[in-house]
Amino acid sequence: MQRAERAGVNSFHFDMMDGHYVSNLALAPDHLKALRPYSCLHFYVHLELDNPDEVLRSFIPIQANVVIVQWNTLKDPARTFESIRSLGMKVGLGFTPGEALDQASSFFLELDLLLLLGVYPGFGGQAIQPGMQERIVSARKLLDQTGRNIPLAVDGGVKPDNARGLVQAGADLLIMGTALFQSKDMAETVKAVRKSVDLL
Repeated sequence: MQRAERAGVNSFHFDMMDGHYVSNLALAPDHLKALRPYSCLHFYVHLELDNPDEVLRSFIPIQANVVIVQWNTLKDPARTFESIRSLGMKVGLGFTPGEALDQASSFFLELDLLLLLGVYPGFGGQAIQPGMQERIVSARKLLDQTGRNIPLAVDGGVKPDNARGLVQAGADLLIMGTALFQSKDMAETVKAVRKSVDLL
């Protein structure tokens, strides 16, 4: 984590997987609690879980800045969002590839972040799904209709050679996992992404 921070990342995104919503297991609140003293950067906690409402209080000691829940796990979105805010955290909402955005657009006004998954959740290293730029354009239009400046994040398959197109389509936040942590030089990878985006 410290190596990534020295390389120039400006936040950390953690996928919490339960083996039910996705077939993989990844991270628990105690892992993040152990990591928190090593960075003051924003922690984005992405709950790829069947039961997000039952675990929200676990993230208070971690000082999570944003909690992202998946749209297709929510029974009462407004209630979940209210719970997240009552615990002092900001609200993010995630969508899997191909999942309709317009069905949830009435809730977008309540968001602090919209996250589009560029891959199907559960495993790192996948290639970004076709049509992602068009999906970003559509999401950006829906967010702009709220009249609020709500950031749009893309997670999954992001790498230096597609970063420019994703930002050009309307993405504000690019989340890199495999492309960053398996690169030979993290700093060069971050620099390459920023350089491609700066050209816009």
